[in-house]
Amino acid sequence: MKLTKQEFIIRQIAKTNKKNFENYVVTRLVHSLNTDEVKFLTQQYVKRPNGHALTDMYLPQIKLHIEIDEPFHEKQLVNDLDRELDIINATNHEIRRIKITNSISELNNQIDGLTQYINSRISASKANGNFKPWNYGEEFDPNFWISKGELRVEDNPKFRTILDACNCMGQNTKSGYRAFYTSKQFENHHLWFPKFFENKEWDNSISDDGLTIKEICKISEKAENHYKRSMKYDSLRIVFPKSIDNLGFRMYSFKGIFKTDLGASSVEMVLYTEELIQRLMCQKMSPYNKHK
Repeated sequence: MKLTKQEFIIRQIAKTNKKNFENYVVTRLVHSLNTDEVKFLTQQYVKRPNGHALTDMYLPQIKLHIEIDEPFHEKQLVNDLDRELDIINATNHEIRRIKITNSISELNNQIDGLTQYINSRISASKANGNFKPWNYGEEFDPNFWISKGELRVEDNPKFRTILDACNCMGQNTKSGYRAFYTSKQFENHHLWFPKFFENKEWDNSISDDGLTIKEICKISEKAENHYKRSMKYDSLRIVFPKSIDNLGFRMYSFKGIFKTDLGASSVEMVLYTEELIQRLMCQKMSPYNKHK
């Protein structure tokens, strides 16, 4: 069952129910901000070099993590500093801390100061045209993109599953486990779901500018056949890579339309270059109904 925005917010707050101070800070901060344009997450997963961390609260639109330091943190200042540096290095996000004290007025002053800081960050982001209000209905909803009529890379369309992305593209399939599909709606196109992280068989990556994909098959006896097969498909690839970021999110995001770079590819590495097509029109697609 799909959660409503209200249910999503209540569940985020409920994660702090057994931590009294954390619950107080989170709820007061949410009420002080007094807006449903700002998304927040509690107990946010962040990957570290050795394991992971859970930050107390995270505001993704302004890339801000909030840590709530209860008295026991006084005994682990060095560990907290190492943890904070790991998070900053992994995400390039900012961390702000709230220190729990015996004075409720002092605690409230800290929260009020943080509220002012967050509002200033949001105002600056809006002034620069970079702030996008949280639209819960858009996230991971194939029907939203179908009704919009197009996919644009700059809008960062994303899907929870291969099945969702396939059927958003009009495949009308019940199975979403393959990485490569011949498009039923777009002539001479394939749907491709590569993994942009290293595993036992592959080491795939996309360049920082998003214009080049490198595909490396790590199994030598399979690499030559893969290279020959890749050279055979003289078609455009609609690319939805599976990614796992430093926050632990798994998703399939639309990254554009790519073609095989026949001249630059080799058995060791197949290259794909972006076709500079800014958007993919979706008018051919019919309304999406998830297969049960």
